[in-house]
Amino acid sequence: MAITRFNQSLALATVGALLSTTGQAADSATEARLRMLEAEIARLRPLEAEVAKLRHETRGAKAQATIATNVANAAVVAKGPPGPPPPPPVFVSFRNGLFVETADKQFSFKIGGRLFVDGGGTVGSPGNGWQGNVGFGQARLEVEGSFRPWFYKIQYDFANSTTQLWNTNLPNANGGTGLQFWSRNYVTDRNFLWGGFRDAYLGLQDPRLSHPLLAEPVYFKIGSQYESFSLEALASSKYRDTIERPLAVDAIAPFRHIGVAAGMIGKDNWTAHFGLYSLSFQDLNARPVNTSSGNAGVLVPAYSGYGVKNANWYQPWGGGAYWETTGRVTWAPILDEHRLVHLGVAGSYHQPNNATAYSDDRNSAPGNRLGSEANVLGTNFLGTTDLSCGRFAQSAPFVAGVNLNQYNAAGNCIKDIEKVDLEAALSYENFFVQGEWLMANYNRNTSAAQQFALTQLAQLGAASPTQGLFISPGNSNYVTTGGYVQGEWWITGEEKAQSYDMKDKNGVTFGQLKIKDPFMRGGWGAWGLVGRWSVLNLNNGPYQGASLYNNLAVANNAFGLFGGLPGTPAQIANATLLQNVIANSGVYGGYQQNVTAGVNWYPDNGIAFQFNATHVMSLKSPLNWNNQSSYESGSHPTFLEMRAKVYF
Repeated sequence: MAITRFNQSLALATVGALLSTTGQAADSATEARLRMLEAEIARLRPLEAEVAKLRHETRGAKAQATIATNVANAAVVAKGPPGPPPPPPVFVSFRNGLFVETADKQFSFKIGGRLFVDGGGTVGSPGNGWQGNVGFGQARLEVEGSFRPWFYKIQYDFANSTTQLWNTNLPNANGGTGLQFWSRNYVTDRNFLWGGFRDAYLGLQDPRLSHPLLAEPVYFKIGSQYESFSLEALASSKYRDTIERPLAVDAIAPFRHIGVAAGMIGKDNWTAHFGLYSLSFQDLNARPVNTSSGNAGVLVPAYSGYGVKNANWYQPWGGGAYWETTGRVTWAPILDEHRLVHLGVAGSYHQPNNATAYSDDRNSAPGNRLGSEANVLGTNFLGTTDLSCGRFAQSAPFVAGVNLNQYNAAGNCIKDIEKVDLEAALSYENFFVQGEWLMANYNRNTSAAQQFALTQLAQLGAASPTQGLFISPGNSNYVTTGGYVQGEWWITGEEKAQSYDMKDKNGVTFGQLKIKDPFMRGGWGAWGLVGRWSVLNLNNGPYQGASLYNNLAVANNAFGLFGGLPGTPAQIANATLLQNVIANSGVYGGYQQNVTAGVNWYPDNGIAFQFNATHVMSLKSPLNWNNQSSYESGSHPTFLEMRAKVYF
């Protein structure tokens, strides 16, 4: 029994020990698991906070969406259909002026301008110009843009200078009689209001005007714009590689006028441009003649009726303004980045109506605005008299016994004018050649010219051509011609073919030269050499230059001016008649031939420096009433001109 109880006690003790050991092991495992759980909870606690935050934001977004939906639904119920979508993004650039454009290119706006500072001097006789001078060639601001399908441009030149034009045969406040009367009559009052405007037009280019043969839709313009005539006339002075245009282009090309035009750009590198035009901001004056009561013709019957007594009842508008129509077609059979062949032809028809040199001096008195291809020096060697015969007071009836209005008559000596221009340009890599030939044909009214001659004699108190001198050529036809050839070599490798611009709304021209190594990027910009030969012939008669003046001098011998003895009345009469025959045997506006060499530096887009040296190779002085010019036949001056220009 005792052993049994001992064994039982031992067994119980053993079991107790075992249970105690097992309990301790279980407690250790539990504690380890608790520690692991606590660590996992500590790791998950930040994630729990992030989840709570996301749930809060989600609930807020849903609430905002619900509010927006309710507001939108309320707006739909209250105001009907939804409003227009928000405007598209806008692109703004200052690289070339201020340019703003929407991302869809439907709207654009640009503010630009230019400033040209000129200076120069004359080696040799400056004629009626300056030995040296400085000035602003141009100082312009412009605004242009589009709101598809419309486009527009407005440009104003603050450096515009007025012109004191001689040779216009216009009676005005200068007074005088006889020869003094005709030699002193120049324009003293001018149209300052229109003086500085250049481009000012509205255009339309609608996609519905497309055609399979066209690269772009047909476009239209109305307002003050270039007539598409002459490659060099259309070349912007911002990009032109000579400072001034050639003589023939300045004298014959029509430049800007107010009118309506249409243009087309073909897929095979051809373009066409046509327009109908009238007055110009660059005319000397807006009125055809120099009083608001100017006649509409040479002979206008006096009018009486409806309470008006013997008055110029329809003449306060100054007669009829001129109009003209111009067209140009071009083709580039070869055109890529390195090669260009350009061909073009242009024509223009001009109907002067009652215009005179007082208003339309560029047509009625060609050559009088020319600056010998160095405008800053102001030397003008050429110019005809007023081929329209000007505006003059008829001193006696031309038809005896007929009651005619005899005063304020416009001469109407020009019936019409036809102009032609042929142009070509070749570019191969960094070499470029360009040339043009221009012609203007004047059909004249010989009867009106004879009437004007009699009027001049009447001012002298003379009864016949043997008693006084006059200038009124009776030619039924007058032709002026000219042209130029220009070559360029870009030392730094620039290529003119890359700046060929067919999309210009004035017609094909050349845009900004693509500079290979701009100055602002550490390069030296574009450097180029240019040379040009140009000629203009405004003479249309049997005599030229020295021979004309020599013959006049020989005829003048009868006055005894060379021998000191006065001639007899018969000798004087014969000499006067002979001088009139010589002076009126043709139109003598002069002849000039120049050669120009120049250097161009375009450091960056929008900046350029130019130097030109222009030498007069041949010169034949004109015969006109300009007592401000001297006899310069045979003179060979050289004009040096420099220009610094900034444009944007």
